[in-house]
Amino acid sequence: MKFFNDSMAMLENTALIERFISYTKIDTTSDGSSESCPSTKNQFDLANLLVKQLAELGLADAAVDENCYVTATLEGKGNDVVGLLAHLDTSSAAPGVDVKAIFHENYDGKPIKLKNDVIIDPATDDYLGLCVGDTVITSDGTTLLGADDKAGIAIIMSALEYYKANPDIPHPTIKVGFTPDEEIGRGHAKFPIEAFGADVAFTLDGGYTGEINVETFEAYSAFVTVNGVPTHPGMAKGKLVNALRFMAKFIDRLPAEISPECTEEREGFIHPYEISGDATSCKCHLILRDFEEEKVLGWGKIVKDLAASVEKEDPRLKVDVKIEFSYPNMHKFLKEKPEIAQRLGEAVRKSGIEAKLEPIRGGTDGSNLSRKGLPTPNIFAGGVNFHGPTEWVSTRAMGYSLCTVLNLMTLYAG
Repeated sequence: MKFFNDSMAMLENTALIERFISYTKIDTTSDGSSESCPSTKNQFDLANLLVKQLAELGLADAAVDENCYVTATLEGKGNDVVGLLAHLDTSSAAPGVDVKAIFHENYDGKPIKLKNDVIIDPATDDYLGLCVGDTVITSDGTTLLGADDKAGIAIIMSALEYYKANPDIPHPTIKVGFTPDEEIGRGHAKFPIEAFGADVAFTLDGGYTGEINVETFEAYSAFVTVNGVPTHPGMAKGKLVNALRFMAKFIDRLPAEISPECTEEREGFIHPYEISGDATSCKCHLILRDFEEEKVLGWGKIVKDLAASVEKEDPRLKVDVKIEFSYPNMHKFLKEKPEIAQRLGEAVRKSGIEAKLEPIRGGTDGSNLSRKGLPTPNIFAGGVNFHGPTEWVSTRAMGYSLCTVLNLMTLYAG
């Protein structure tokens, strides 16, 4: 069997980087406050483009449904049906409109200075220090780049491009899927698993070179609502119960040592993520994360206890707490099929790089898809510092990701 281990050859023989840059120019920011699917209509702009390109690559059944899920099939050999997935949307944590990609060719190892005083410094970014001599792509500093997950989309499309140019390379039947609204936790929500028909799938939504993921956070959300007593501020003495002030007390009492900014590796956290309201009523959305469900539920108890302590300070005050499930740790499902991770690790090693099995301090579409019966680990796509203007990607890393995908498909073809 032929395997692929030349990143530069992948870059030279496909339009991988050109595809990626063209996708970053399309604004696909999702919106967690919207209840529609997709949450933003402009995700259809990228979806429709991909359907057109998939058809040009010979995937005749390429289509996008009313919910903005793109699917297509590349027929292959063998009994396995393997899915390749990536998501269309980008995070709303930073602007995604008018992205201007900057190429830093033959990167010299020095800090990269962008607009708005944005600096990406190898002194604090270990991965960047490994990219001396690479071409590093960033935004201009005013937006995110969109490597999360347009790098993943470009890698999948370039794998299909490579198969079209080299039809003798063996591969299984490949099911392609591009999902909306992954960044707001809904990428799996209306995914047509049964019609998709894959036995196993892989998301191209990971980080730096060689990283593969079969474990994610176990995720819950907490919604705290503080209801006070309104009155005219000029006549408020003894009457006003200011919901904002009591919400501030609640947030101040959250243990700093279990915040995201104070935790790493396998440590979980409580993160006040969003706040809205006024003196009458105030709401706070918190995200609760750990790799073990028991610990996450413990974070929920802390939130409830602190909310109760605030409510006791004034009998007129009402504080409500709701805890909701978000996504599971995919490991609880993937551990039953260890051969999937073993084959993925082999595909990375065949690419000539080290396979690094890392837990994700976050989640992917694969978390809930694995829960629903489609085992879906995650593959690196080369991006770093997602969701902000310091996001970057190495073209060499993207080339190695493409090698890994081709090797994985070769292994599944037997």
